[in-house]
Amino acid sequence: MTLKNVRKVGWVLKALLLCGGEGTRLRPFTYTQPKVLLPLGHQPILFHILDTLADTPIREVAVIIGNNGQPIMDLLAKRNPWGFNFSFILQPEPLGLAHTVIIARETLGDDPFLMYLGDNILDEPLRPLINRFTAEKADALVLLRRVKNPRSFGVAVIDDTRVIRVEEKPDQPQSNLALVGIYLFTPAIHQAVRTLKPSRRGELEITDGIAQLITAGKTVHYHLLSGWWKDTGTVTDLLETNHYLLRKLPPTNEGQVKKSEVSGVLAVQKGSILKNCRVKGPVAIGTGCRITGAEIGPYLSVGDGVKITNCRLSRGLILPGAQISGVNLADSIVGERVQISSRQKNDEPASLLVGADAILKL
Repeated sequence: MTLKNVRKVGWVLKALLLCGGEGTRLRPFTYTQPKVLLPLGHQPILFHILDTLADTPIREVAVIIGNNGQPIMDLLAKRNPWGFNFSFILQPEPLGLAHTVIIARETLGDDPFLMYLGDNILDEPLRPLINRFTAEKADALVLLRRVKNPRSFGVAVIDDTRVIRVEEKPDQPQSNLALVGIYLFTPAIHQAVRTLKPSRRGELEITDGIAQLITAGKTVHYHLLSGWWKDTGTVTDLLETNHYLLRKLPPTNEGQVKKSEVSGVLAVQKGSILKNCRVKGPVAIGTGCRITGAEIGPYLSVGDGVKITNCRLSRGLILPGAQISGVNLADSIVGERVQISSRQKNDEPASLLVGADAILKL
């Protein structure tokens, strides 16, 4: 099917990808980089999302960035294996999800689009949902998931195939169906968000925009997720997502593994050397790492240029440039260029959350 014909039948060809959040729940790691660039498994959160979008008709991606968004622009200028046409829109202040639709109006034009919140990881293909949205000719399609804590989410009330009511983080939820953070909209959403007023949080809520569609008699359909999904907005969620993605990691060895015992899946990128190590996969090692005399894994992701000596590390994230020696860590996140050393042997692992450029001598 040609691009002209695809447009004619109304397929979704554009995405609005929201990467402008400050990531306050992921401090201190988001002081130095946008949260979508935090690593999960073998690549940043952002790349997992773009991998999902790549298996759809979408080829134009409008990226909402905040004041810390330059690293996102730089990275996507260097690496774009998906062949997307990226545009970048600055949201200087966090004024709400509906506000991003307003400021992206010119870029989105009069085409239907997919809106994707940049802290969501979804293990479900989007193409069938786009096909359904197109075939049913709804004005919106929202993804829902049953949750135990609906007060923390936008919540939907449904009737057969339609959403009949939505509310943002209600004190008294009328259902346990959370809005996942992935939406499909026709241009009708532009009129709906134009008259919104800030919520009690001081933001223009996309849930209020969807409520406006419903009030105006527009059709809002839903898809109930049954597969895996995670909002990576907290440290706990980030580590849990890392665990899940590493379980799906294929084994690769583009580096060198010398005199080491390996069980489970190990993925080693170019230029990395492991020597005299014991590895219990799944473990992902970035480029240019030096790991010696260490017990690593399971569920460990190691960024580029990391040096690890005589350590025991499991269930964690080691960000690029860190240097770690003589420590026993689990359920930890070690920031960029952090230096940690210890001369004491500890049988029980410590759990650390250490921001960029810190130096710890234990």
